Amino acid sequence: MVEGHSVHRIASRFRSSLVGKKFSATSPNGRFVEGAHAIDGKVLSRMEAVGKNLFAFFTSSIVDDGGSGSGSISGGCGEQQENDESLVVVHVHFGMSGMWAMFNTTTEEPDVKPTTRLRLEEIVSSSPAAAQICTHLSAMTVTHGDYSMYTSKKAALGEDPLRSDANPDRLFDKVLKSKKSIGQLIMDQSFFSGPGNIYRAEILFLAGVYPTTTGNDLDRPTFDKIWNVSVQLLRRGYDTGSILTVDANLDPDLAARGERRYIYNQSRCARCNGKVSSWNMSGRTCYACEGGGCQPKHILPSTPQRRNEVVTNARAEDVVIAVVTPKAEAVTSKGTVLQPTQHVPFISHCAPVNVSERLNEHGPEHLTIREIRTIIKQMSGVNALPSKSANKLIHVEALRNLMQKESLLSTTLASSHLPLPAISAEDAAREKVISGENRAVEHVAELSREQALKAISVAPSPAETKKRKKKGNKGGENYCDEGKKSKTCRRKLLDGNDDNK
Repeated sequence: MVEGHSVHRIASRFRSSLVGKKFSATSPNGRFVEGAHAIDGKVLSRMEAVGKNLFAFFTSSIVDDGGSGSGSISGGCGEQQENDESLVVVHVHFGMSGMWAMFNTTTEEPDVKPTTRLRLEEIVSSSPAAAQICTHLSAMTVTHGDYSMYTSKKAALGEDPLRSDANPDRLFDKVLKSKKSIGQLIMDQSFFSGPGNIYRAEILFLAGVYPTTTGNDLDRPTFDKIWNVSVQLLRRGYDTGSILTVDANLDPDLAARGERRYIYNQSRCARCNGKVSSWNMSGRTCYACEGGGCQPKHILPSTPQRRNEVVTNARAEDVVIAVVTPKAEAVTSKGTVLQPTQHVPFISHCAPVNVSERLNEHGPEHLTIREIRTIIKQMSGVNALPSKSANKLIHVEALRNLMQKESLLSTTLASSHLPLPAISAEDAAREKVISGENRAVEHVAELSREQALKAISVAPSPAETKKRKKKGNKGGENYCDEGKKSKTCRRKLLDGNDDNK
């Protein structure tokens, strides 16, 4: 899923490079023909990002917005466009694998894809030979309308931690009236606009709040902690282009060993090593640390005490009473109660665990057939590979026997190095490939696949190289030395389904 931080990155990039330019518009796959015709020949005058939603404003003339353009980070209103009869607003929701890529010249433009809904090409009147800019848009939802469409959709969305007009006071009032759990509310875009499931797990962990705590049980200091962590994590995602929640200042040892997240898709908490439980919450997997200290199960004094709760060391003046609560429960639509269990990490397409970590901690069973074949080939060559038609059990046994024979269980693969923060989309693409992130969810929505492949096929940027040398790290196995293309890099980038057709 393209989360809120990625949408804001696209808005900022377009605002700085494209706003004020006139474009011709076409719909290569025929799924946005009417909208493309409506904006053809118009000027891109404004970009707005609201959570996971992007709004592009096109008009017949340039509207002076004070230079801010509103949207991510900066702000600004641009309300004078409301009365512009020529205004057309394009609404984009990227879905799982959407992207809106920009190309500096038409000579760098790749072929359009079957998923390309909108192609924009800059109209340069002063000099036909001048360098032109074109863009390709692929997304789950692309619609168009007038200014009222924008205002109605924005009004239906909640508070965006990355917007300057976010109102946490208004959000707290809504949360306080809700009997839903805070875990559900963070995923409800009419409350918190921008975070997804990874952010939900990590926000509540860092805020020290158990996911099943209901909204009307939250006091203001606890809510403020949740909101402040949301702002912090999404801003870091905006700056780096990746969901990196481990704070090097709070947990330097975790950051030094390359941990990206605390509990999402983990069996043990990265901070306290306590068990991480998982259960279904409104159709999505919810996570919590059960170590007792990271996310304690607290209730507020205003909440009636249940018979099986035991109050310990409580004082009348305490804001929070420590209690032993019943196990968290999730109830399905059929009334079935689901009890949380210790989480067994899955092969995640959103935020996969490094191959060597899965192998060393859980064995060959937690690898894909492709990963097993890659390891066997690295260890003993192609002659040791099982038949391609062999099932996974045969592949698992082949790798297990080979590892036992060569006593390489703990050293089969080198662990990935610490992801380095980077501002550019190209550096973000390189960082994801190094860490093993699959593009199905955590991909760089600012780049086309061709641009991302180009980015990972060259040496790191000078700034990144300097930081890597400073940390004494020469690079991970997937970096492409001396400009050579890495087949591993390319395969990992191209993995994942495109559901925007």
